[in-house]
Amino acid sequence: MAKQLKSKKKRRQTFNQIRQAKAEQQYEYLVERHIVKPSNKYFSTLNHFSHLANNVYNQGLYRVRQKLFAGEWMSYEKLDKSMKKSNEQRDCMLYSSMHSVHLVQQVLKLVAQNMTSWKKARKAYLKAPGKFTGRPKLPKYHQKGGLTSFVVDNQTAKLRANGIVEIPVLNYFKIRLQHKDTNKIQQVRIIPQNGCFVVEVVYKTNKEIIYKPDNHRYLTIDPGLDNAFTLATNVPDIQPEIINGRPLKSINQYYNKRRAQLSRILDLAGLPKQSHRLTRLDYHRNQKTLVFAHDASKRIVEFALNHELNTIIIGKSKGQKRSSNMGKRNNQNFIGIPHQRMIEMIEYKANLAGIVVIQQNEAYTSQTSFLDGEEPIHSNGDKARKSRGLAPAKRRIKRGLFRSNNGTLINADVNGALQILRKAVPDAFASVKVEEIEGVGLHPVKVNPSF
Repeated sequence: MAKQLKSKKKRRQTFNQIRQAKAEQQYEYLVERHIVKPSNKYFSTLNHFSHLANNVYNQGLYRVRQKLFAGEWMSYEKLDKSMKKSNEQRDCMLYSSMHSVHLVQQVLKLVAQNMTSWKKARKAYLKAPGKFTGRPKLPKYHQKGGLTSFVVDNQTAKLRANGIVEIPVLNYFKIRLQHKDTNKIQQVRIIPQNGCFVVEVVYKTNKEIIYKPDNHRYLTIDPGLDNAFTLATNVPDIQPEIINGRPLKSINQYYNKRRAQLSRILDLAGLPKQSHRLTRLDYHRNQKTLVFAHDASKRIVEFALNHELNTIIIGKSKGQKRSSNMGKRNNQNFIGIPHQRMIEMIEYKANLAGIVVIQQNEAYTSQTSFLDGEEPIHSNGDKARKSRGLAPAKRRIKRGLFRSNNGTLINADVNGALQILRKAVPDAFASVKVEEIEGVGLHPVKVNPSF
């Protein structure tokens, strides 16, 4: 018993340390995204420069790889010097092809960054191969004649009055920011995606985040599939909520079915697996997923603010999608939902509101019983119960229903969410009686996102 109490005390100290570190996080820059469609007058300009960036990237990667095969490491400075020298000697004119040295240098920096990442990953792999799913491979060339992302720095991109960003070198490309009070931009990223261009403007926030103190009122979240996010708290009179994930699941099912049909047609015709139809399908699916993620994350942050929940605990399982075994159809749907991206949205929106977000490993949280006060550990899991002859070994009687040892029924995802909180903050329910949570606390209300 003393050992268990010591363990809980240590976990509480760890939680306090993590929360303190999270409360020091500041967002110096934020990103605003804009979509440039083929109908936009600047589309052809962005398309042209993206092709040029692709050529520069492949040429830069070729030089770095050849030096590496010869036993020499080429840094960004050496690569830039090599490209510049070739341009002066008129051997390769790509260094001046983008009409701006800054644009070319940003692409070369991307090459150097990718190579450095590979080098670090290779060293880590040699030390501990078990931490990787495979040996890190050298960065590959981009498709010949394809498109590549490129970055425009704040020396090339100009911030004009009324929040207008202008890039003279890109045929005076202009875009109006939603945040017109922005007074400084860091860079503009041009990303080809699904037949369009995503223009990401990185701008300075000029805002200091003042995080709310730990008031021992916690919001705990269990990510899922049909129930995209299950929200529960350690406050007895707050009813849990479930953000319905079925609409997003339906979108993914249609997307997978339609993409398989179109790919089959291309196979029968002997054509490459790429077409305008597939591009449009990818675009619409990604946009709907993005809107869902924004709406869900907004609802979650508003829920926390309305109930004065100053800390959010979100369940996370490392490698969960890679090792998921829920059947072919469920695996396809589960893997198609960008949980990590949505969690990141929740985190930055909550942080801007002064709420601390902590991710917690959710192992054994769905197998153990909250109402019975069980710790979410291996010795209380299904396999351990079976080995000890406890019946039933699995108390999750349905996909969405969990039965405690005394027969009380609780929503399975609510049980999982509360166990995630218990795992992160062992004394979160110290002043709360189980009887207080039973009733309204066991019956969540489901809400549908508007997207």
